[in-house]
Amino acid sequence: MSFLAPLFFVGLAAVAIPVLVHLIQRERKDVVAFPSLMFLRRIPYQSVERRRIHNWLLLALRVAAMALVVAAFTRPFFEGDPLRAAAVTSGAREVVILLDRSASMAYGDHWKRAQDEALKVVRSLGGADQATLVLFGTATEEAVRATSDKGRLESAIAAATVSSDGTRYAPALRWAQSLLARSELPRKEAVLISDFQRSGWERQEDIHLPEGATLAAVSVATPDWANLSVASAAFDRGSFSGEERVTVTAGLTNRSASPVTVPVTLEIDGRVLDTRRVTVAANASGSATFPPFTVAVPSLRGSIRAGSDALAADNVFHFALSPSRPVSILIVQAEGADRRSSEFLTTALSFGASPPFRAEVLPPSRVTAASLERRSVVILHNATWLATEADAALRRFVEQGGGLLVVLADRTPWNGPEFPLLAGRPGNPVDRLGMGGGTLGFLDYSHPILDEFKDPRNGNFSNIRFLKYRALSPAQGDRVLARFDDGGVAMAERAVGAGRAITFTSPLDDTWNDFPKQALFLPLLHEMMRYLAKYEEPVTWHTVGRVLDISVPLAALVREGSAGDTAAGPRKATGIVMTPGGAQQTIGEGGAPSIALAEQGFYAVRIQGMGERRPFQVAVNLDPTESDLAALPPQEFAKTVAGRAATAPGQSLEHPELTPADIEKKQSTWWFLFLAGLAAMVSEAVVANRLSKRFGKGLR
Repeated sequence: MSFLAPLFFVGLAAVAIPVLVHLIQRERKDVVAFPSLMFLRRIPYQSVERRRIHNWLLLALRVAAMALVVAAFTRPFFEGDPLRAAAVTSGAREVVILLDRSASMAYGDHWKRAQDEALKVVRSLGGADQATLVLFGTATEEAVRATSDKGRLESAIAAATVSSDGTRYAPALRWAQSLLARSELPRKEAVLISDFQRSGWERQEDIHLPEGATLAAVSVATPDWANLSVASAAFDRGSFSGEERVTVTAGLTNRSASPVTVPVTLEIDGRVLDTRRVTVAANASGSATFPPFTVAVPSLRGSIRAGSDALAADNVFHFALSPSRPVSILIVQAEGADRRSSEFLTTALSFGASPPFRAEVLPPSRVTAASLERRSVVILHNATWLATEADAALRRFVEQGGGLLVVLADRTPWNGPEFPLLAGRPGNPVDRLGMGGGTLGFLDYSHPILDEFKDPRNGNFSNIRFLKYRALSPAQGDRVLARFDDGGVAMAERAVGAGRAITFTSPLDDTWNDFPKQALFLPLLHEMMRYLAKYEEPVTWHTVGRVLDISVPLAALVREGSAGDTAAGPRKATGIVMTPGGAQQTIGEGGAPSIALAEQGFYAVRIQGMGERRPFQVAVNLDPTESDLAALPPQEFAKTVAGRAATAPGQSLEHPELTPADIEKKQSTWWFLFLAGLAAMVSEAVVANRLSKRFGKGLR
């Protein structure tokens, strides 16, 4: 027998209390008168009567009560645990082997050790046992369903490889929970073999194995690990001699207790451009900036490599670069209008760098369906009526996702009862000249165009003076973005099909207002063009585990002219995707609408009709958390999941050892001792009461 709290045995000293009570208890004696004591020898009463114990039963009950209560507090248990031994040695086992194959398992010899541990589990199976092999990272795969065929299990373990996935324990544990819950075998075990990355476990996950199931946590983690990784890349675009130049800055992270000096190399399309030697302090971050290079063709493949260590996969970072795609803008102004009327617009748009804007000015008579092709935004700047064909082409352009900015002044592009592309019904001009001009009194800062201006430090719209503007009555569903101080609408938006149409009620020149001369004019115009064009910064790299919507690269190829669009749009284009591992996947019509990015490296997207053009490149990198190898204690992890301590590595999985606390909890011997102590106290009280009554009657 063993005890969880043996120090409570000090309490056995309390057993002396009943003995002392018996020894000092005074009994009643009759006094006998005697004429003379001179001939008698005096014998002390204490030396005779007080050293005698008269009531042995009462003493035994008191001592037993004290001893039993003290023994209960020591939490005794039988190490053999005969009940548990009988349970674990009888019946067949259902074993679920959870083998971690996330990217971090490529560190050093982790994967080889993990395979060896999995093979040990398979070889421990008895004839009636069966096992399931589950491989997991971010995703979970059942490699071999419940079987007693050891050869099949061993072959699957040997054939398994480390993936590019991140580490996620919860899906794999839920899989094991489901498999064990469905099993009818009497003994259920799960064996988790991993490096137990701390980043892969969320403590709020509610996962508990079925009653009676055990979880063996087998760790292959390296205690004193060190790792250097390329964590990120930043790109600064500029222009030189009419060519776009990009400066790449690599971000490095050193997770070790000592500084590291490594060569950092930049490769473009497999060619080394430059190498920098960088020193990164212990447990710190560093960077390496390379000289700028020209980006003249789409989908350049770039890689940054930093030295080599035990986890080589995160020593490389991939990216894909293309020349900036200018936002093509068509400005339509009135027939015979002065060139100066659109000069402020063209000048402001010429300063765009991210993205660059390319503007063209045409009169309404020259606007055709062809002139709208590959445009992102159309600006009707105080324009006169459009021809019927041009008006229909403009409506299709907006409905299919194009952006439209209608600037009203003394002219209106349409004359009729309906204005489908105008955010409201125009009225007469409002003259504020006599009052010194109006100002903007309300702006909807929740709108993407105005969001960055909600900070007063980014500009003050109240300084802009509007001498005249056109009245506008928005329809139901139109969104007012700005109002003048008298309540008149300054800017409103209407959704038209897949596109957006914004109406501004004062011209963007210096005839009716001084807005173009204010510092806010250029940034607001640029934000408006980005919003209407639905422009997004080009994604240079993705993370393993993401899903890529195929329509994104297809639409980019169509805009760049690398592939022809179909009548139904880029989603109907067909082609193939080549994965970094060399596998092919059909995309577009009849194929998958998206790609699961499951490998580190480059995915090449080739569309039918591209000919010899370069395929669209999608760069994929590891989840940055895989570079952090900080591990959870396996026993703590397993206790969280199974509700008890885990089987320690190296112990027999067939007869896993329970901790003393587990055994004592199952036996609950202290409870029986405590009840026995209470029973002894009750008995002592009854006996003491009866004896006191007898002595009260003068019992001699």
